[in-house]
Amino acid sequence: MNRREALKNIGLSAGYIATTPAIISILQSCTSEIKLNWVPELLSEDEAKVLDQLVDLIIPETDIPGAKSLNVAMFTEKYMSQVAKEEEASMFKKIAGIVLNELGVNEDKPVKKIKIEEYDALLAKYLKSSKEQQKAYQEEMEHMKSPDDFDAISKDAKIFLFLSAIRDLSIWGFKTSKEIGENVLAYAPVPGQQIGCDSLEKLTGGKAWSL
Repeated sequence: MNRREALKNIGLSAGYIATTPAIISILQSCTSEIKLNWVPELLSEDEAKVLDQLVDLIIPETDIPGAKSLNVAMFTEKYMSQVAKEEEASMFKKIAGIVLNELGVNEDKPVKKIKIEEYDALLAKYLKSSKEQQKAYQEEMEHMKSPDDFDAISKDAKIFLFLSAIRDLSIWGFKTSKEIGENVLAYAPVPGQQIGCDSLEKLTGGKAWSL
């Protein structure tokens, strides 16, 4: 299965997110900017640049638009700033700083000197870790009952949580964008007849519905 076909069928892993007027507003505001010429609301400029690169690696540009063209990084940052709970936004911001340190960003090594391979290695280390390891990270985070417990959580569990959130929001922002919803996924703005049980292959050519 090639990337185009995989994206048509990809599941929404962030299933707990509900579409609201606030989220629709964010999506609509992310349609005209192509590069990182937006001002982050929650993250620092360096943290936003790292987010932009990570999102681009998660959904790269191919024969269909990728994360950069669709401004998915801006959507992700605005979601955390405007929609997420205050404690979640605060945690996201703190871990963004930890990720900068993990990448070795400092005065002698600014963000612009971070190589693509370093970003890719970071994603692989955490998002491609074993199921057992990922479960251990999740269980560790579940033990955090309040923001006061944040410092007791391991660095690796925090970074896993951060990258998982970025991946989930990236996929969701990508699928919900106008370009992908109307031109890549199966799109029917005005529902037609109700068909009970039939295969997706027959109904949409194998494409997932955008709505």
